Amino acid sequence: MTATFTRQQFDEACQEFIHTHQSVSSAYESRLSGWSWKEHHTLPGFGYMHRIITLNWRHPAPVDAFLEIGDSLDVVDDGTTASHESPDSFTCHQYVVLSATFRVPAFYFSIHGSSGSPLQLSDIVQTTLLREDVCEGTVATTFAVSHPAMNFPLLSQGEHPTLGAPCWYFHPCETASAVQEILKESEENSRKPLSWMEAWFTVLSTAVDMQ
Repeated sequence: MTATFTRQQFDEACQEFIHTHQSVSSAYESRLSGWSWKEHHTLPGFGYMHRIITLNWRHPAPVDAFLEIGDSLDVVDDGTTASHESPDSFTCHQYVVLSATFRVPAFYFSIHGSSGSPLQLSDIVQTTLLREDVCEGTVATTFAVSHPAMNFPLLSQGEHPTLGAPCWYFHPCETASAVQEILKESEENSRKPLSWMEAWFTVLSTAVDMQ
């Protein structure tokens, strides 16, 4: 297949991925399981993958230890960041959608505490969702994480393309080239939508801990 998806290819690849990884026989496969396919309740062609996982603080510590971001993340405080909640676990909704602009899968997510309120970005980076080193050298505001050398933010806030709900998402601008780099050694696999999706999850897992 090409480096990008048509809507039909995306739908078929996602559903094949879900079916293939329904049964868990290894720790690796468990990280790819738990997904289901959701359709828009009235409009066709807006389906997406969804799963719910539980997250924790990366480094359990007293409440005041979380009020500052680590030295690896320079935060621009605009005065609107709320202080974090202190539950031991959080509910994370994860979504795989088709980027209408780049025609590749895009990872969206939201994280909520026990009260149902969403976490601020300064708290999100302290949970077990992200790899510990993913924010090194970046600058964060309350609505984005950016790297000075990148044209687009690494992590941004925006609406879910189908649900219209506020979410966080990883910008998909470099997705196609990263996946093609993984698949270039196997011409046969590069033509399989399932292999493309699995390679995409490999790329995603460099930033997200697919637990």
